[in-house]
Amino acid sequence: MPYSKVQFKPGIYREGTAYSAEGGWFDCNLIRFREGRVEKFGGWQKLTTETYKGTARALHNWISLGGNKYLGIGTHLKYYIKDGTAFADVTPIRKTTTNAATFAATDGSSTVTVTDASHGAVNGDFVTFSEAVSLGGLVTAAVLNQEYQIDLVTGTNTYTITAKDTSGTTVTANSSDSGNGGSATDAVYQINTGLDVYVQSTGYGVGTWGASGWGSATSLGGNNQLRLWTHDNFGENLIINPRGGGLYRWLENNGTGTRAVQLSDITGANLVPTVGLQVITSEVDRHLIVLGADPISGSARTGSIDPMLVAFSDQENELDFEPVITNTAGSVRLSSGSSIVGGVKARQEVVIFTDTSVYSMQFVGAPLTFALNLINEASGLIGRCNLYGYFCIFYAVCRRTFNLCFKSYQRSIRSYRSKSSYNFFRRRILYGIW
Repeated sequence: MPYSKVQFKPGIYREGTAYSAEGGWFDCNLIRFREGRVEKFGGWQKLTTETYKGTARALHNWISLGGNKYLGIGTHLKYYIKDGTAFADVTPIRKTTTNAATFAATDGSSTVTVTDASHGAVNGDFVTFSEAVSLGGLVTAAVLNQEYQIDLVTGTNTYTITAKDTSGTTVTANSSDSGNGGSATDAVYQINTGLDVYVQSTGYGVGTWGASGWGSATSLGGNNQLRLWTHDNFGENLIINPRGGGLYRWLENNGTGTRAVQLSDITGANLVPTVGLQVITSEVDRHLIVLGADPISGSARTGSIDPMLVAFSDQENELDFEPVITNTAGSVRLSSGSSIVGGVKARQEVVIFTDTSVYSMQFVGAPLTFALNLINEASGLIGRCNLYGYFCIFYAVCRRTFNLCFKSYQRSIRSYRSKSSYNFFRRRILYGIW
């Protein structure tokens, strides 16, 4: 039987089965098609040999005015800024106690009990001790004076850690470790960590085992829900926000050796929201926008999230949120939906998704500053990470349908309900083609 030439069709055919893709390709890995032929990719290479703690779910890259290239990385445990090949821990500090923490060790155990009144920590939090003295045996000052991750919160004033040396090797106490670390130990607590899993609602499975009475409910917050970060530049500085948590600013001029600090605690801050669901910096006019901010009551913020409130700062000033006649700060409460799920910047607007609707937020100047217009209802976003922007088109996986929001026709939403149409548009999202 003579040989015959087989010409394979370029591209990956996934609309049918492997048998129906005769004369073509059904699956692939690390290849592309060039002039109708298969060409392999070179594979993957590590960006750096350095490591970070936690599961990363948020990345943000930018370049400073001096040309430094940064990458912000938000994990469920910490926040890092990659500078060169190193990951700098810039996780904000929540609380510092002075001359208050004491230690108690047991012979033959590596578990150390820490007593610090009203520490406010949760399981998995990070704390750094300093000025502690040796417990008298193997648990030396060098063992105590370093960063620890809390193993178990045993009470309002106590928690446990696992003793280790500076290389991370576990240290076991002996009979001589009968001291308490002295009376001058300082403890610096980083902001509460979040979960690495999603919790559906309040009730069983939320919070620490045995932390409250039988049948009692625990409300969801920033530290007992899947940790999702949002971040954006305000100039060359970085604004970061763990969903449901506080707002923080990292100053580029201070370098990666410094941590981000609470925005409302900075000198000159005026009615800055203390919590929020997402932060965005508007283009051109440059306002800091906080989705799901806590409202103003009297002369202060309430500290409780209003899930439909959109607050924005004065123009070019991320520290002034007080709405007065001499500035452009203010807030607007959306009406369609029960909670803001996410937002994305566009050309001269911010597109905001609630759990039921889509809004367009545009800068219009005085006296309103921003106009928020309802684009469409019955198109609520499933989750913050299901929202992407590509030039003038926005892709959003919604609760009822798969929706494409066209910025060029910003009052229209096209919904594709069939499976074949969903797959058709999904591929174009994955490959960045439209």
